[in-house]
Amino acid sequence: MSLKNRLMPYVAQLLTSQRLRRLHERWFAMRRRIQGKPQEAVFYFRVDDPYSWLLAQQLSTLSRDTGLRIRPRTMLHLPKEMYPEPELHRQYSIQDAALAAQLHNLQFTAGPAPSHSDAFAASRILLAHENDPGYLSLAQTLSRHLWSGDIDAIHVLGTHTDVMPEKQARQQLEARRDSFLSEGHYLTGTLQYGGSWYWGPDRIDHLYERLAAERHEPLALQKLAWRQLQLRRPPRATQRETLEFFFSFRSPYSYLALERVLALTKHYQLDLQIRPVLPMVMRGLSVPKAKRFYILRDAAREARRADVPFGKICDPVGPGVERCMAIWPLAERDKKLVRFISEATRAIWSEGVDVATDAGLKRVVERAGLDWVAAKTALGNNNWVAAATKNRDDMVAAGSWGVPTFRLRDITVWGQDRLPVIEKLLLEEIRS
Repeated sequence: MSLKNRLMPYVAQLLTSQRLRRLHERWFAMRRRIQGKPQEAVFYFRVDDPYSWLLAQQLSTLSRDTGLRIRPRTMLHLPKEMYPEPELHRQYSIQDAALAAQLHNLQFTAGPAPSHSDAFAASRILLAHENDPGYLSLAQTLSRHLWSGDIDAIHVLGTHTDVMPEKQARQQLEARRDSFLSEGHYLTGTLQYGGSWYWGPDRIDHLYERLAAERHEPLALQKLAWRQLQLRRPPRATQRETLEFFFSFRSPYSYLALERVLALTKHYQLDLQIRPVLPMVMRGLSVPKAKRFYILRDAAREARRADVPFGKICDPVGPGVERCMAIWPLAERDKKLVRFISEATRAIWSEGVDVATDAGLKRVVERAGLDWVAAKTALGNNNWVAAATKNRDDMVAAGSWGVPTFRLRDITVWGQDRLPVIEKLLLEEIRS
């Protein structure tokens, strides 16, 4: 094992340390009080980003409930390298925002994606009002007009209020795009508070929790309710349905989703079909540094929320992933795929086991109840490559480019945050 791989689990453990995070948050809160500064968060809003519209609605309530001040930063242009499949991401985000709006009881009009020129016209209005207390209300109004296709209303509004000159607006938006990565993030519809980032409607409960801790108050349980699987009585269907789970050994969110997926499929009597794919970087897609660090820290807090062990990590990218993928057909043949995936991901994401080595992989294989001699034979062939390629192609054809992705019937959702959507579909069938 290389020195880098020996050190990696301990560096990752430090970066994801709950104790270190709490110390940082307490230090920030203490320094803010000493300096007499208010609680203030920066909101990166993009009018043609559906998640920005959803978060803007939540921030109005958040500000009212907690007294948090919101300092908006209007965005429009984003670094292209952050979106390996930009058009797929654009189309999926519209569908997903509609699902998220239902989960969080928010408003969203799932219309066609706005044109750049219309979004720029709305952004010029927002840029001129960033210091106004009514920014969030204005942002929601412009989003509603833009996403419903009522462009005339935007132009009428522009004749009755301040608008930033076109050249100045272009320069400001381009400068913000260029500085965005250096500020530590890559997605709009995001809040930055005290060195931490909270993206979209699905992470605002973490901020509620932090603000409650600063005020020494408990977190309201309703802020967490949307996350919980209800696991009510199973459907009356006589034929078992299949839930497809597109999965990657290098995806922390795939690991975090696993136990919930197993609980969901067991309770609702679904057949689980796990379909491993190679991670994006091994498919020629870029994952820049800012994105990697955010995912690591976000996965850590999601793991703490779900009480899943996490943090002592040995990145399996490259040989580690390939060796796990080579064992996959063997584990599937022996009906131990779930057990193997569970052992492998726990070893990778919480125990710092290097599955690129024989010692590390043998440990995982034997804990999964597989034969190491047979596993070593499996490592010598590449019959998994064609199946992994088909899994990837089917996932992309279904409208997703990353993992974890879930598909039930004709519904495809991306991310462990959307498992409640799958359950909602099943519950609606029960009630019908």
